[in-house]
Amino acid sequence: MDAPIITLTADWGPCGFFAGMVKGQLYSRIPNLRIVDIDLNIAPLNTIQASFVVRHACPTFPQGTVHIIDVASTPTPRHPFVVVGAHGQYYICCDNGIPATALGSAIDEAYELELPTGGFYNFAAYDLFAPLAAAIVAGKPLHELGRLRNALTPMFQPTYVTITEGLAYRIFVHYIDNYGNLYLGMTYDQFRHIGYGREFTLQVRDKRFTEIRSTYQPKDPKKNEKDEENKKDIGSEDYCLTVSATGLLEVALCGKSFINLVGGVKLGESVLLSFT
Repeated sequence: MDAPIITLTADWGPCGFFAGMVKGQLYSRIPNLRIVDIDLNIAPLNTIQASFVVRHACPTFPQGTVHIIDVASTPTPRHPFVVVGAHGQYYICCDNGIPATALGSAIDEAYELELPTGGFYNFAAYDLFAPLAAAIVAGKPLHELGRLRNALTPMFQPTYVTITEGLAYRIFVHYIDNYGNLYLGMTYDQFRHIGYGREFTLQVRDKRFTEIRSTYQPKDPKKNEKDEENKKDIGSEDYCLTVSATGLLEVALCGKSFINLVGGVKLGESVLLSFT
């Protein structure tokens, strides 16, 4: 790759010097480098959120991309630092459940990193991950970076779909984006598989959805303009059930935050899907 790509996913937050330190070291080591921030605002130590982001964002990059993931990066004998190869890309992180959950069967090889003695590794992305990323970009094979790790640590995952009485399914909120939209733990393909084209109702708090839209917009494309002019309250048609780019069912409110207007829905909260 003439202009190598390194991505960053971390729980550093929007402020502070962390991103600057890591990027400075990478640019100093690697010519013609491109650095992409995937998400630096993962909730602190939230490996479930990080695995969701990595699973859906990282594989879209070209082969040869190196992904640095610095979330809950405290190594232990059970959860060491690792470098993982998957579909021609490379992931440097802690074996804390993120790589196994995010990559699954796509993993081709994994190696446990050996920590040089006499150093400090409290800032993993700077102290260890950045130099390793530079070595990978320079062509160093993964097996020279550590010893083979035959199995990665699985992450405890909450159940995202359970079957209730009759033809009802309880689906759990899998992710909430910055717009306040809910990503449910069911893909559109799964929905079609269990629905067989039947009519349905999805209940989220006091909101009911009976159709899946192709966009966030109401059926009347001029409705938003009319509401803005007339200062009308939000109507039921403003709320929508659609399909996100991840393939998961998504509950949204066009132009506003859904979770703020329905009382702060949280990760892991359930909604009810029923068919008739």
